[in-house]
Amino acid sequence: RAPAAAPRSRRRNRVAARAANRDASSDDAALGRSLLALALAATLSAAPTPDALAALSNPNSRLPRNAKAALRRAVPAVNEETREIQRKLEDAAYLMRIPQRKPWATMAKDVDESRKIMLEKKTDVFENVRSNDRAEAEEAYARLDDALERLSRAAATQDFDTFDAKIAQALDSLSVVQIAQAPGLPFQIPAKYQALPKLVGRATVELKVRNADGGGFGLLNGDKLDEATIEITVDGYNAPVTAGNFVDNVKRGVYDNAPLRRSETSIMGGTNADSQESVPLEIKSSDSFDPLYRSPLDVQSGEAIPSIPLSINGSVAMARSSDGQSDKEQFFVYLFDKRSAGLGGLSFEEGEFAVFGYVTKGEEYLGSIGTNARITSAKVTSGGDKLANARTVVEPVPSDFSAPDVAV
Repeated sequence: RAPAAAPRSRRRNRVAARAANRDASSDDAALGRSLLALALAATLSAAPTPDALAALSNPNSRLPRNAKAALRRAVPAVNEETREIQRKLEDAAYLMRIPQRKPWATMAKDVDESRKIMLEKKTDVFENVRSNDRAEAEEAYARLDDALERLSRAAATQDFDTFDAKIAQALDSLSVVQIAQAPGLPFQIPAKYQALPKLVGRATVELKVRNADGGGFGLLNGDKLDEATIEITVDGYNAPVTAGNFVDNVKRGVYDNAPLRRSETSIMGGTNADSQESVPLEIKSSDSFDPLYRSPLDVQSGEAIPSIPLSINGSVAMARSSDGQSDKEQFFVYLFDKRSAGLGGLSFEEGEFAVFGYVTKGEEYLGSIGTNARITSAKVTSGGDKLANARTVVEPVPSDFSAPDVAV
């Protein structure tokens, strides 16, 4: 009997083996399914969904959302390394706007590759930095390095709030380095405009504003604020002739005690100078090397967007003169409302006016400027040394607030 039991034992062993194989196969299948799920999740996290891509597919979806972003993108990139870092960080910031699942893996790669360029190519980055700007550029470089380190951790933990804050800080610090690298204009102004005032770089202008009816601008330390301070960053990199004309006007006192007139879409400053020779309309496309002169830019076709667009609240441009060019003195601050914008978020007036800067401080006071206000004083607070071909300084003429409204 004992020998007869051997086959039963072998059968039991075979049954047990088959059961074990089934269990192993089941475990392998479960493991395979888990690995597939993980791979799918990784793929989904690394690539935007079709709906997300559709939301970002509009050609104007990369329009800067505010003045700071617009000015940052408008800095001429003369250094290959910083240009590559900017491209990667702008891409990461762009991907962060995807409304559904964020492609964190791609964003992390952009950040890590940017940091690698910084660490390995620092000598090349600082090769073009002017000696008098080196200290400021070094400080900005250190801030950029810190921001990239924090961005890397935020991407790894999918911390949206930290990533959102640090990507802006990184790009702002990078723009300081790029400005220090830029020696002047990367293009030649046409010979026939060479004698006009021009701004080779950037400047800041401070306007003191009061309402004629005594209306205030809110409270400051519990007291009524009767006078607002508005700062304009003037960009000569993309509109050197227009920016130079404006800064020259400020230095000559043209806007001291000048009227401000509010309309639904803008705040008009100064008086119409049709009796004087106009300034050539100057608009630079974001995909062009130099500005277009004496002709508007066709943006409604979707083929071109100005490098410093009008479609941002607080953009500053010169009014148009009767000959279709830019007025020599009258400017306006644009009150952009996205709700009344055209396709892709563009203003219907985009490409029609020579934008030369943005309100970078005091934007909160724009809503309180009345229909009858004045500029009590205007002065250049930085960058005045970048103005070339300045005209003779003139004494300002007191305003009686009788200047007619001029439609933008």
